Amino acid sequence: MRKYILFVFLFLFINKHVSAQTDSLKYKYTNQTIYRYGGVYLKGSERLTFQDLRGEFTMSELGLISYTKARQYRSTSTIMRYASLIASIAALGVAANSGNRKASYILFGGQVVFSLVSLKFSSMSGQSLDRALWQRNKDLLFPVR
Repeated sequence: MRKYILFVFLFLFINKHVSAQTDSLKYKYTNQTIYRYGGVYLKGSERLTFQDLRGEFTMSELGLISYTKARQYRSTSTIMRYASLIASIAALGVAANSGNRKASYILFGGQVVFSLVSLKFSSMSGQSLDRALWQRNKDLLFPVR
């Protein structure tokens, strides 16, 4: 009979200890991990901007490297997007003022190329950011000691 009482006591003690660890992990998961929904980033109930994310990678060196790449790709995408807009406006201006069709077609072709390059860099930025957030959340939930 004593064996059964000892067994029940040990089972309850171990179960309570495991439950306490699960609660702290659940708290971290619920309140400290970062989720991405399109262009919106959520940490618990707090909404973050892309610039606010830089301070969130202090615990994750690999996550910070991926975030830095995402920032570089994002700025290149923005530059290409503006170049596409400028090429489009220039093509319309050349077509309206001088009637030079060849120059207009070249500028429209440049606009398409700039747009495609911008889309590629935007996609690469999103992939790097997803990788950075995954690494940061992994390092938060399962720290290496």
